[in-house]
Amino acid sequence: MTGVSAVRNWILAHFTEGAIVMLDDDITACVCMVSLRCRKLSTDETLAMLENSVYCARGAGARLFGWHQRSDPRLLQRNDPFGVHHWVGGAVGVVRDASGGVPRWDELLKCKCDIDATLEELMINRLVFNEARFCFVQERDKNLGGNSLFRSADRIAAEKRYLKRKWKAHIRFESYQSQDKTAIDVHRRQSFSLDA
Repeated sequence: MTGVSAVRNWILAHFTEGAIVMLDDDITACVCMVSLRCRKLSTDETLAMLENSVYCARGAGARLFGWHQRSDPRLLQRNDPFGVHHWVGGAVGVVRDASGGVPRWDELLKCKCDIDATLEELMINRLVFNEARFCFVQERDKNLGGNSLFRSADRIAAEKRYLKRKWKAHIRFESYQSQDKTAIDVHRRQSFSLDA
């Protein structure tokens, strides 16, 4: 078994719990972003937040859920503390539906698999629950071992091309301050007017 996507699929096939949270090995902390500065959560607070996230995702009807990707409180829209169409990765939660169904990860992808799984789930189930008030801080692409065996500039470029061909206008790859940024464009809100 090789790659994060294969590991995620194996976990979901072999553990039958109603909800599963999978945390990547490069996570260093869980933080709350509701004030002007991030506050690191204790283990007990993190477990309580995980349980609450499972409850919220299940209540919303989401099979896939996660948390904010960047630990920057300025990015939190306080009047919009959760979303239903943001990509999840690094720390990923799965809630089984009534028939036991779960999302699947494309095992051809080794580095960008969570983005693809998010878009697949948005296409199939129409929503992915994202709890924006919390973030699992990651030291992305820095650990040795694990996925680093597959991570190379050529591999990442090939996966980006594959995802761009597959998802076309629904995915964007940008560079900001020498860091790669991935964004998905899947709108789930309708415009409306209060004019009579």
